[in-house]
Amino acid sequence: MKSLSPPAIETTLMYQLIKLSINIISTRDNNNLSSLTKRIIQTTTLLLIIFVSSTFGSVIDMGLSAASRQVLDPNSTPNEGWYMKLEKPVWNPPGWVFPIMWLIVSKPTQFIAVSKVMDSKKNGVSYLPLLVYCTHLSLGDAWNKVFFGLQCTGRGLAVILIFWSVLWSSVYLFYQVDKAAGLFLVPTGLWVTVAAALNGSIYVLNK
Repeated sequence: MKSLSPPAIETTLMYQLIKLSINIISTRDNNNLSSLTKRIIQTTTLLLIIFVSSTFGSVIDMGLSAASRQVLDPNSTPNEGWYMKLEKPVWNPPGWVFPIMWLIVSKPTQFIAVSKVMDSKKNGVSYLPLLVYCTHLSLGDAWNKVFFGLQCTGRGLAVILIFWSVLWSSVYLFYQVDKAAGLFLVPTGLWVTVAAALNGSIYVLNK
């Protein structure tokens, strides 16, 4: 149960931050806020959660996570010495592909997707998709810590499969709220599918 605490706390922090942002923007007492101010509040919140999500986990763990290090230094691979020694499948993507996919493709499309869900007026704000989305972010950070930090390919595979399942649940829930929002999450889902397959292959090759 102790191992579940950091992801749960991380999820709660991010989810509550999103809810706070929505409440500030939508409450009647703040109707005098300009549309620009509301957009700045929402944008700042999403930038913190999507691009710096691993920092929430780092604060909880009182240290810098593997994901945080890669954001600060995109050209590096966490625990590069250990990772380079692992047997990998022939289709293993080159190292430079990972930061490009995360920082240039995945994160911006997530930003658009979450913005669309928050802006959706269909049946009011949909909180469940946002909660599941935050859960997927904290599970992604947990996978980084288990796979790279603890250097456990087997447990990493178990975590990334849960991560993958929750992410595709987010895609489905986003799509129910706004079809475009769901589609904008698909690139992340596909890339995590590649990462899960790679983790599985590494586990098998290095047993």
